[in-house]
Order: sequence, then C-alpha cells, then structure tokens
Amino acid sequence: MPLDTRAAGWFHRVVATPRGHYRILLNLVLAAALLRLIGLGVHSLWLDEGATWSWCVRATWGGTIFAEANHPPAWWIVTRLWIEAFGDNEAALRAPAAILGIATVPLAWLLARRLLDPDYRPRRGGFSRMPDEGRGGRIALWFAGFVALSTYFTEYSQEARMYAALIVQALGLALLYLRWLDRGERLSLVGYALLAAVALHTQYFAIWIIAGHAGHALWLWHRGRKEDAPLDIRPFLLACVGAGVLFVPWLIFMLGNYEGISTGDPFEPFSRLFYVLWRIGVGPGLVVVDRLRQEAGVTSVLKEEAVIASVTGLLWFAPVVMGCLRLKRHPGLVSFVVANLALPIVLLLLVFPVFPLIHERYLVFLAPWPVLLAVMGAFEARGALKTGLVAGLALLLGLGGFAYHTVTVRLEPVGVNQALGSLRVPTSYEPWSGDLPRPLHHGHPFGKEPWRQARAFVHDHAAPGDLVVLHPPYLELVWRYYDRDTYDLATLPRETLDKANAEEHLGDALEGPSRVFLVLAHEETDDPDHYFGILRDILGPRWIGSGRFQAVKPILFNRSWGVRVAVFNRR
Repeated sequence: MPLDTRAAGWFHRVVATPRGHYRILLNLVLAAALLRLIGLGVHSLWLDEGATWSWCVRATWGGTIFAEANHPPAWWIVTRLWIEAFGDNEAALRAPAAILGIATVPLAWLLARRLLDPDYRPRRGGFSRMPDEGRGGRIALWFAGFVALSTYFTEYSQEARMYAALIVQALGLALLYLRWLDRGERLSLVGYALLAAVALHTQYFAIWIIAGHAGHALWLWHRGRKEDAPLDIRPFLLACVGAGVLFVPWLIFMLGNYEGISTGDPFEPFSRLFYVLWRIGVGPGLVVVDRLRQEAGVTSVLKEEAVIASVTGLLWFAPVVMGCLRLKRHPGLVSFVVANLALPIVLLLLVFPVFPLIHERYLVFLAPWPVLLAVMGAFEARGALKTGLVAGLALLLGLGGFAYHTVTVRLEPVGVNQALGSLRVPTSYEPWSGDLPRPLHHGHPFGKEPWRQARAFVHDHAAPGDLVVLHPPYLELVWRYYDRDTYDLATLPRETLDKANAEEHLGDALEGPSRVFLVLAHEETDDPDHYFGILRDILGPRWIGSGRFQAVKPILFNRSWGVRVAVFNRR
C-alpha cells in the first residue's frame, strides 16, 4: 500500500471520525492529569492558600462559612469536606483544584465543538450550520490540547484557591447558555440558574460571566426585533434573576462585613489588562515578576527580558489577532466572543475608578476566549503563515512547560555571613544557580512563597520559649500551617507604630525569650524594615545588660514575593 494511502487511512481513523476524536480527547485528559498532579505538593503554600487552610480548619462549620466576606464561601466548604476526608498536606489542599483543572479539558472541547462544529452549533443565534468538512471539530481538539498543556491553566489547577473552579463554571455556564439557545428548553435554564448561583458563591467576579451571556441575549433580541423575529429571552433573564435571588442571603452578609481588598499602589488599567492577556498565552514560567522585579520597576524588567517578552508577545498575539480577523467567517460566533471577552473587560473598566480590581486571578474566566481566538487564527490560516503560527503556539507551550515543570524549589545561601551566636547565617537564600530553566527565567523562577524554607530556618535556630513575631498580622494564616504552636507567636499591626506603641502592643511577650524572630512579608509599612528597627531599639537596651545582643538583619528567602526573617539574639 502506498505511503500516502496509508497516511490518509490513519488520518481518517484517528482524526476525521468521532471515535478518533474521543481517543485524542482521552489522551489529552490523561496528559492534563499528569501535568496537574505532578509536583502538586512541591511548592510551599503562598499566603492566600494559607488563608484557605485557616478558614477550613476552624472549630465550627459556621466559622468556616463566615470566615470572611471578601470572598464567598463555596470554596471553603469544598476544601473543608475534602481535607476532612483526605488530610491537609499541600498536595491534598490543592487536589480539588487539580481535579477541576483536569475537567477543564473536556469542557473546553465541548464548548469549542458547540461553537465551531456545524453539527453542534445552536439553531438560534445566527450560527451557521453549513458543512465544513470536519474543520471545526479538529480545531476544537486543538483548542482542548492547548488547554491541557498550558501552564497558565495548570498553575491555577495547582493552587488551593477557587480560580480553577471559576474557569470550570465559566465553561459550564457557556455550555448551558448555548444549549438553551439551541433547544430553548427549560431544563437548561434551571441548570444555568443553579450553576450561576454556585459560581457567585465561589467568586464575585462570576457576575461578569453572567453579564456577558445576558448581554449576548439582549443583542440577539435587539437584532431579532429589526428582523421582525425577536428572540424570547425572558426565560433566560428569569434564570439570571433566579440565580441572583439565591445569592441574596450571602450578599446581605457581604455588604455588612466586606473589608475591601488591597490593590497596592495605584496603577493604569490598560497596561494591567495587556499583561493579563499576555500571561494567558505565555504562562507563569517565563518573565516572572517577583518582589525584586516589582521593586526594580517595569522598565528594568522589560530591559532585562526584552528578547523573551517581545518574542513570546509576537508568538501569542499574532494568532490572537488572526483569530479576531477570522471571526467574520463564523456567523454568530463574533457576537458571542465579544459578549464573553470584550463586554466583561468594558464593564471592568467602567467600575475601575471605584473597584480597581484588574488582577489576573480575578480574570481567569476570560482565559478560554483568547486561547480560542489564537487556535482559530493559527489553524485556519493557510500555507507558510499557518505553519509559522502553529509552530509559534507549540514553542510557547514547550518553553512555558519547560520553565514551569522543571524549576526546582531549592534555595542556596549567598552573601556576606552574619553572626548568630556561634553560627554564621547568610544575607539571603537565592534560587539555585544550577536550576535547569535559569537561561529562561534569569534567576527569577516561578514559584510560590517559600514559607516552608523560612519556617525551617526558624526551627533550626530556635529553642523552646523563643518568640516569633509576624508582620503584617495576617501572615499567621500561612505561618500556622507550618508552625502549629511550636513557638510562642505575636503579631505587629498593619499600621506603622512607633517604639512606645509597639512595645505596649507586644506587652510581656518580649520578657522571656532568648531569641526573637521577626518574620516579614507583604509589608505594609512605608519602610519595609521599619519594625526591624523598632524591635532592635526595644530589645537592645533590655538585652545588652545580659552580656550579648545581636541583631541579624532580615534574611531574604527569595522566591516570588519573598519572605524575610530577622533574628534578635541574647544567647
């Protein structure tokens, strides 16, 4: 049999038939599971993951459900049920997100098939059902493949937070909306109302997902009126109202207890949006913005990473732009993509002066849409352009996956040694110089905050009766996970206290210990070393009379936003 005939037969069996599609999808789901489960517990928790654990181990279910109003309670409920059954190590805490991350792949495939395959497109809404020789079905598989291999989606599948759930809910709501658009059945709307209510109880930004679908429905109704065939959208709007009614009890609690979310220094929203959209395609492993780079400023980062930033930007945004241009060839799809991607962004910008919450974690629900545009733009191109765009996306996945999955959490001591009793301690602990992807991250690797390493340092140099002081006080949320009542604990407030007020705040906690460890991260004083100076001024006069007083300057554990540990010693 000639080679081309055998190749054509293989293509028909594996790619061009529904059974072949299911086989490929199964392999993509298995690949996604492997990538999301490997290394699930390698990194220590970061601050917000510590908050998840803290809320879920409270004494009562009421304490868990009403732990905070800044985020709704659905994720705390899920995590508490999970850790009661499977424990609370890092991998167990992140396992629910990993499972949802795996589920993202078949849901992404179903959504793309519903939008691109003529056999599955909605009968209403202006979608074309003209045959396309299987092209839409194949692009749906490529879309699912990108989601399966993407480190952006993997990152949120390995985080003990609600963002993987928000992505799944966004996909599920889109599928239910399109099912209603196709069939007009009430069951789809009941499912939509219930899932929308769950999504609102998972993350407040689910409101933008629902607003996007409502906007699309209103657009179809408006367009239908011009054609004397208006779409009856009252049942769908009633489903949205039903979801809102189910959310009202929590909304009342939230309005009375919401504390606001710190957004840091004022920022310009358009550059932040551009960064979010760029990171969806490039992932977390390339051009990492950690504490040191944030302090250095955007100009410094772009100067250092000019090559990688420009190359990855070109490889990602070129197919996205091509996908936008291809939308006009897909009747019905353009309005749906605009409603799900552009409309939430416009609404975010409108409320930005009041709620400046343009942050990549809150916007994860947007991620499927730029990916869909990029895959469409690449695989619907022709000739050499198609080859270049597809190769570019493959290179992004390859480099991003290498930088993400091969990075080590090892930190090595560097800098001028400082004295701590009879021992010597370093100035900082830096990412290992032998890290494989170092040529890509240039010493700024992806990673969560090194609380495990910081606590190990304290454990190696502390004795019973020593004191650990945390600033800001909410560091206790993650510190308690690694140090469960081993040492005495005190906190310093978020606001800046002077010496007298700080001494009064700490009270008698400073009387007994021979060593005091000051742990700093996410500092909220204008001078990040303010409380180091305050404790030095308080303890120095007290301890000098005992014959020895040493103040070890804050030692940086340099990964992500970093953790710093200072030591005051009189042993």
